[in-house]
Amino acid sequence: MKLSLKIITPSGIDFEGEVDSIVIPTEIGEIEVLPEHRPIITILVPGGLVLKNAEKRDIYAVDQGFARVSGNVVSIITDELLNMNKADFGEIEQATRRAEQALEDARNNRSAMDPMEVERLEAKVRYQMAKKLICKH
Repeated sequence: MKLSLKIITPSGIDFEGEVDSIVIPTEIGEIEVLPEHRPIITILVPGGLVLKNAEKRDIYAVDQGFARVSGNVVSIITDELLNMNKADFGEIEQATRRAEQALEDARNNRSAMDPMEVERLEAKVRYQMAKKLICKH
C-alpha cells in the first residue's frame, strides 16, 4: 500500500505522486508517515522532507507551512520547496549569506522596519540554514 502525496507551493502543485513513506519536519520534531497513519494536521517547519520509495530516497528542503494526513492521502502546503538532488550548493551558500545580511540590517534598523518583515526575514534565514544542513548530509 502506498501514500498519495501532493505538495503545493505558491507557484502551484510542485509534486504529486505515490510514496511508501514520508518524513516531515514539524514544530514538535520529525514524523514519519506510513500507510494507514492516524489523521493529523501539523505545522511544517523549515527542514528536510524525505520521500521514500523502495530503495530510493528523495530529499527536499521545505519552508514553513502545513501538512495534513487523512487516510493514505498526505497534503503539504509550503512557501518553498527545493529538490536537493538538483540543488546548486554554491547558490544556496550565497542565498544564505544574503538572507543573513538582510536580517542583520533589519535588526539594526528595527524602528524603521515592520515587525512582520523582520519575521519574514527570520523565516527566510531558517529556510536557507535548513538547505545548508541538508546539503551537508
